[in-house]
Amino acid sequence: MMKKLWKALGITVLAAAFIPYRFRKDKDEGSTHVDALLWQVTRRPGNGDDEDIVDISLGFKSPLHEVREERKLFTDDPEEAMLFADNEPEAAVPAPAQAGEAPAEQAAEPVVTEEDFDPDL
Repeated sequence: MMKKLWKALGITVLAAAFIPYRFRKDKDEGSTHVDALLWQVTRRPGNGDDEDIVDISLGFKSPLHEVREERKLFTDDPEEAMLFADNEPEAAVPAPAQAGEAPAEQAAEPVVTEEDFDPDL
């Protein structure tokens, strides 16, 4: 029973390491990237030749690396967001309201009466 378990686990690890998890095609450059855990292949057009250039990289490549790098691009600080809005008001996070002032929508509480409830419930 344990031999079968270890064999299944080994096959799963090999499959995860060698089967590609991402195919990306860059239409601007005409290049194609294929990523797996232990290798990466990049195919790009040659310089006027009919042959394409193929780059093969071996080594561990984490699928989460790009996610971590992308996470650094975003901010939760509204003041910093205003700095990088580039004169696009819809791109900037609106400044928070003053502590003493409440927006008109939140200041007025709705009036609830018995007529608002369904008597059948």
